[in-house]
Amino acid sequence: MPAGIPLTRVLKTAKVKITTKCNRSCDFCIFANGAQGENMTPEVFSTILDRLESIPFRQLHINGGEPTVHRGFPALSRLARTRLPDKVMVLGTNAITLARNQRLMNATLHSYDQILIGCDDEHGNYAEVHAVVPVLRAAGKTVVVNSVLEGISEERLAGLADLCTAHGAVHVTNHVHHIDVGQPANDLHGLCARYLDQHLMIELDGSCYRCFNAMAKEDSEFSVWDEDFAAKVFAPRRHHYRFCGKCHEYTDSGSPAVPAVHLAPASVG
Repeated sequence: MPAGIPLTRVLKTAKVKITTKCNRSCDFCIFANGAQGENMTPEVFSTILDRLESIPFRQLHINGGEPTVHRGFPALSRLARTRLPDKVMVLGTNAITLARNQRLMNATLHSYDQILIGCDDEHGNYAEVHAVVPVLRAAGKTVVVNSVLEGISEERLAGLADLCTAHGAVHVTNHVHHIDVGQPANDLHGLCARYLDQHLMIELDGSCYRCFNAMAKEDSEFSVWDEDFAAKVFAPRRHHYRFCGKCHEYTDSGSPAVPAVHLAPASVG
């Protein structure tokens, strides 16, 4: 490709929070409100799918809260699978309802390609995870079990690692990175170098943030209701989010803004 010709930009993940309800109350979680949470309406979800059909992206990640406690979870999942048949469908869950409700498990097996499961002492879901991982893997689903190191014992870690090894799942660990856990503030000189068409977070009301961790209403950059939604998804980011100063993921790019397009490298020879 000749130098100077822009490449097509593609969003890696569109992450849709369909509920803030959850069947757990993890201390480190900023994305759920327990039994007091709210569910996304079918109308908002349908509008989100309309907008996503207008942009190039790879994965649709359904999350919450705990998405499987949304009463419309099976119907929303089927709708997304039907409307976006070429996308990788990803479910973020604690797997508790999947272990206890065959209808929800069936909906997951029908609609999702990858299942990401949080499992540690906060989630308190060890028995459920040990029950569902073999079922999901037997159906050919990609399964990733994620544990927060500050909330799990070495014995439990070893047990999850053995489970994943036995069934061909993936076990990953991380530190609590999406809230302030006492680390010093970052020295912000540019924008996060990690945002290069990676993630779009969509809230219950259609508010949009171009970061995996964003959730503060004051930080909403645009909305699925905007007619120029597609253009705004790929527009340069020019401002930090309020949490950037405490985010473990932050890497200073040293640039005033992420460029609107990536240029193809000059041809060789």
